[in-house]
Amino acid sequence: MMTEQPRIPDEATRKRLIEQIRASNRMLDELNLALDDLIAMIEADLREQRRERLRKTAKTS
Repeated sequence: MMTEQPRIPDEATRKRLIEQIRASNRMLDELNLALDDLIAMIEADLREQRRERLRKTAKTS
């Protein structure tokens, strides 16, 4: 049983596939930035909640 060697795609196919990979990478970069923004917003909200809890604790002490 012979193992078939992988076929190298022609140049036009390679260029098309590379462009598709680059487009996917751009989309993933945009998604990562959106997630970073969301994480920053949640972290800011959590800090504000903690700040409020500390203020309430300070008032009752």
